[in-house]
Amino acid sequence: MTKKQLAAVYGVVVFMMVWGFDLLSALKFNEPITLAKVLRVFALTQVIYSIATLLLTRALFRTYFLSKQYWRLLAGMAGMLVFFIALRYFLEEVFVGSLFGYHNYSKSVSFSYYALDNLYYALVYLVLGFLIFLLDNQIVTQKTQALLLQKTREAELQFLRSQINPHFLFNTLNNIYSLVYEQSPKAPEAVLKLAELMRYLLYEQKEKVPLSREWQYVQNFIELQRMRFPQELPLQVKTEGDVEKHEIVPHVLIGFVENAFKHGDFKDPSMPLRITLACNGSTVRFETENKIGRLQKDASGGVGLDNIRRRLALLYPEQHSLQIFRKDDLYHSQLILNIN
Repeated sequence: MTKKQLAAVYGVVVFMMVWGFDLLSALKFNEPITLAKVLRVFALTQVIYSIATLLLTRALFRTYFLSKQYWRLLAGMAGMLVFFIALRYFLEEVFVGSLFGYHNYSKSVSFSYYALDNLYYALVYLVLGFLIFLLDNQIVTQKTQALLLQKTREAELQFLRSQINPHFLFNTLNNIYSLVYEQSPKAPEAVLKLAELMRYLLYEQKEKVPLSREWQYVQNFIELQRMRFPQELPLQVKTEGDVEKHEIVPHVLIGFVENAFKHGDFKDPSMPLRITLACNGSTVRFETENKIGRLQKDASGGVGLDNIRRRLALLYPEQHSLQIFRKDDLYHSQLILNIN
């Protein structure tokens, strides 16, 4: 709870204790509400000892309740009761009595009666102070837990992101090595494409990027992969809707395309690799479909798709649907994001 919020809570409690019930009674019985009634001397003294008691009670519970020093807490509570009675007696019977010549209690009232009578009011303020402490402590605890959860989430995302670059770079360098080994004229262009891809990977650290930039990144990767194949690659890439209107977490789509190229069989022109990006309102759908080639697990331990699954769970909780399945000789993946 912020200082302003805490001050507002104290203000409401003090107002209700000093004026609230009197004002409600006046409204109920159609009694006039006068300035003299609002600014009566004993209302002002009540404001003083109310605020002092509530603040000290909160400090008492913060000091001893949280540290589980219960005996000291009990002693402090007893001291608070004495403090309340003594402060009220000084303000209303000594200070106001000497200044204005009148008292809140009759002079015939003994101090023992005064103390017992005010013990009830002291307990009320003690309970109110404890309730305010509990409310404040609960809000602080929730904020602390939320902050820790956010820090943990950010650390995990940073770790997952750190896995993407070496995983992607390892696979791409293998492809370029093949081109260089074969003395392919495509090798220099492949190095330039890799430079563009790595620039995006290294310098695009924002939480979200335009979907059009992520899509361009995917297309650059596709062009780089095409250079691996001596023949024309059976490939169908299409977009539906306006990709300029949305933003997306970077490096989410590439894993599916990389997986398709890594494990796909592209020898049959009748079974091309299909990649579709569709935008409809606040929904983004990304699909890949390819003929199944090698079925062995990724040599790096399946980092790619496992990484994406975890990042989606962290960044799009309950806002995404991911389906990956095999049907006959086809491997299909479909990601649906609800982007607000």
